[in-house]
Amino acid sequence: MVFAISTQTAGDLKNHIHALMPSWKGTVLENFKYLSGGYSNDNYSFTKRFGEVCDNFVLRLPKVQQPFVNRDLESRWYQVLPDSVGVKPVALDVKSGAMITPMLDGRILAEVYLDNFAEQDLLDYVKDLHLLLPSIEREYNMFELAALYAVDTSALPRRDSMQLYQACHNDLNPWNIIVTEQGWRTIDWEFVGLNDPLFDLVALHQGLELPASGLLDLSFQLIGYADPSRLLRVQKTFWYREWAWADFQMRVGNMRAEIVAQHQLSQAKLAQL
Repeated sequence: MVFAISTQTAGDLKNHIHALMPSWKGTVLENFKYLSGGYSNDNYSFTKRFGEVCDNFVLRLPKVQQPFVNRDLESRWYQVLPDSVGVKPVALDVKSGAMITPMLDGRILAEVYLDNFAEQDLLDYVKDLHLLLPSIEREYNMFELAALYAVDTSALPRRDSMQLYQACHNDLNPWNIIVTEQGWRTIDWEFVGLNDPLFDLVALHQGLELPASGLLDLSFQLIGYADPSRLLRVQKTFWYREWAWADFQMRVGNMRAEIVAQHQLSQAKLAQL
């Protein structure tokens, strides 16, 4: 959802944009709107107009410093990310995390999935995505992340061999995928790193609140063999991550209703697995 903002807020946002892109001071910045949905970042859409030419962009302003997020690595990742996968920023300040990206012309997958797509589409996208991702050295290690979140790891399953790992998005929820006429595009790569590829599949599938019973067949098609114990391990790791992230957010004062709901839901899911 998008919301109009005040004149004062628009003025503040223009200052942020000019700090990131000084060459835009001679252009008209207008049509500012707040984009709801960002839990750790505030996002605003706006239009840059120069004469008759108008282009739409998104400004990201981080709220608080997030564990694991490395802005220098994020900046370098965008430099090698294929254009067909996501969208490259026109400016990214590695110190603050403030970023400007072109606004994609499309719809969020979470809003259009039920009427237009099926589980096979999710599987095909995850397969294609992993084939296109560049190599990366950073590992998405949930035990290290749990230490950063300062949470107990007794419910966290042991890791699989690193031989199973490859570059993954690690926050591949349906709000981070934009359906465009040119195909699906993935945004928000703050958590990119080596992980079990099943993690992205589980994150996308469960983010759409689809029945978990369909995951075993999808996992077979993704990795080429049936491994229920591996899938269960990844499911537990995913829901543990969802709980740990929400728990951290709540402890630093981010008490949005959606975060409280995620904390409760992930606890319930872990109890069921």
